[in-house]
Order: sequence, then C-alpha cells, then structure tokens
Amino acid sequence: MSKKGEIKLSFGMIFSIILIIVFLGFAFFAIQKFLGLQKEVTTQKFYESLQSDVNSVWSSTEASTRVEYIVPGDIKQVCFKGSSSENVYFYTDRPKPGKHIEHLDLPEDSFCFPVSKGKAKFTLEKNYGENLVRVKE
Repeated sequence: MSKKGEIKLSFGMIFSIILIIVFLGFAFFAIQKFLGLQKEVTTQKFYESLQSDVNSVWSSTEASTRVEYIVPGDIKQVCFKGSSSENVYFYTDRPKPGKHIEHLDLPEDSFCFPVSKGKAKFTLEKNYGENLVRVKE
C-alpha cells in the first residue's frame, strides 16, 4: 500500500513540474510578443510624428525646426532617400523597409542621421519661396 502512495506523489510532482514549464514557456512567449509590439508602436509613432512635423513646416512660409524622435532600440541610423515609394527608412545592420513622407525635398542619394540613446535628431527647414521641406543635420 505504501508503494501506491509513492507512485501517486511522484506522478503529482511530475505533473506539477510539467505545468510550471508550460506556464514559464507561455510567459516568455507573451513577453517576447509584447516587446515586438512595443517596437512596432514606436516605429509607427516615429513616422506619424515626422509626417506631422513636416506638414507643419511645409504649411508655413518659412521655418527651421530642430526635431527629436524616439526610435526602437536596435536602430542605428535614420536614413532619407529621394524615392517615390519609401523616402524614410531605418538602418540597423541592414536597411529596413520604410515609409513615404509627403512634402520632403530629398536628393536621390541617401543620407543618414545617427541614433544616440534611442533618439534621432535633425532639422526640418523651409525657406521663403520653397515648396518642399529639407532635412538637415
């Protein structure tokens, strides 16, 4: 009779350990998904804020505004290139797909601004008589 009790205890312990492993696995999966979502939200917030600031400078007669944006932690540079489909993109170890920002005057060659401590800083400028906004350091 004592052997039967030992088997039940042993089965209960094994089942408990399996449940703990499943819960820990699920917790790590959920945390990883949450961090990925945070990176996506930060990226979208960057593009929306940049478009809003460009629109603000573009609608004025003359302006020069120093802007600072928070970007995801793995981003090393924010790059600009005069193309119709994606004129602003992030650079980590390789370029990432970007977005098209309206009203920017960009050269065909790409240029980048470094990201320091998760922040990108540059100047949006429009002189009197110009139609588009330029990006400067």
